[in-house]
Amino acid sequence: MPRKSTENQTALRALRNHLNPIAKQPSLPTDRALKSSSSTQKGFGRHGHFPIVLRFDRQHLTQSDTLEFVSERTAIEELSDLFLFLADNDFAGYSPTYEQLARSISADTKLLEFVESSAHPNARRGRVPVLFFAATHDRILANPGCEIAAVYRGESDADPMTSFLELINQERGAIIENMRTRSVQTNEVGRSAALALAFGRATQDVSDSLTLFEIGPSAGLNLFIDRFHIDYTRNDKALASLGPDDSTVRLRCEVRGPNTPPLPTVGFELKARNGLDPMPIDVRSNAECRWLQACVWPGIPDRPQRLSAALDIARQSPPRLIAGDAVTDLAVSLDEIPESDHLVVFSTWALAYINADGRQTVLDTIDQRGANRDLDFITFEEPRFTPWVQPAEAGVFEHYLGEGTPTQLSLRSWRGGVCTTTALAIAHPHGRWIHWLEENHG
Repeated sequence: MPRKSTENQTALRALRNHLNPIAKQPSLPTDRALKSSSSTQKGFGRHGHFPIVLRFDRQHLTQSDTLEFVSERTAIEELSDLFLFLADNDFAGYSPTYEQLARSISADTKLLEFVESSAHPNARRGRVPVLFFAATHDRILANPGCEIAAVYRGESDADPMTSFLELINQERGAIIENMRTRSVQTNEVGRSAALALAFGRATQDVSDSLTLFEIGPSAGLNLFIDRFHIDYTRNDKALASLGPDDSTVRLRCEVRGPNTPPLPTVGFELKARNGLDPMPIDVRSNAECRWLQACVWPGIPDRPQRLSAALDIARQSPPRLIAGDAVTDLAVSLDEIPESDHLVVFSTWALAYINADGRQTVLDTIDQRGANRDLDFITFEEPRFTPWVQPAEAGVFEHYLGEGTPTQLSLRSWRGGVCTTTALAIAHPHGRWIHWLEENHG
């Protein structure tokens, strides 16, 4: 069994792993969407741990499944901590099925060994738990009649762990294949609710045609922000609405905090939608779209429907997605955008998967172009991955602990060769709420 520890010891050890990532990694490596801790977070451990201890079926494990390092007790303990960290800080109150599974997995040594050995040897450990959930969810979607599928769809309240283990025993090879060849690609369109406010703020003084360019877009669904309907509320009262009234993608964002953002009154007119991703998703491929669905957490009714509706919109006119590396290929890609267009570059939960040197190269690439043309760079990332932005006060982040990893929305604008950088807001990582930081922007 993994080492038993107090909640705070467990969470702090997991936090230490998140705050000290492996120094060298590819610019967008094997998996890209784990919700890690903000650098300002502390004092975790809201929930008691009452794990359901169910053993993984050993007879299905072969010697080839187990890499040498899984025998190191510390590696398994760290993986256990990461599952507990996710249960406490991302799944709790949001995805009950994943919360329960994460707690159970954290207590099962053999299952932890299977997870560890199934991952690509170069995978960052912090990314492995969410990739494992996506890899298994993919097989659940491929077998809609299995018992665990009913639990994921909310049609059964049975203990998920028993049927989850049955699925792993039946789909072991396919799960390993997914983990070694796939990346987590969470194309969460709910983030468009936060992005729309940043786009509106950035382009208040812009009359030229807008061209969007996303770093790490996955399927590029947030490039269709102008085709989504977004309702902004405060204390359950309507503040503003944006986008087509008849849109099949309906987003809702609660405005929190003392400040009200500049709410756009008209939609965006976009000339072009572009993106750069090492493994772009083709919205016309059913298999690739199923992987996107597999990356959605179960138990959140609006997310699968929202994803499906956004895919339908994207299929009508697929975006231009370039297969390439954000560090080495961004310059060439941006230079293809006509200078007559106003360029808006943005990233959502992508810079975390580029190492520090790579992130600086991305920033330098954008700044070099900004010195010669007006543009905006909008980031929706954890603050530690955008060190060029002065972060919000730690108390703002701490106020929202337990409501998803608080994510900072920031704007870096170039106008006439002059650069300004602003932390605009703190928001839920999926855009459910936003705390606007900027006061009285004209």
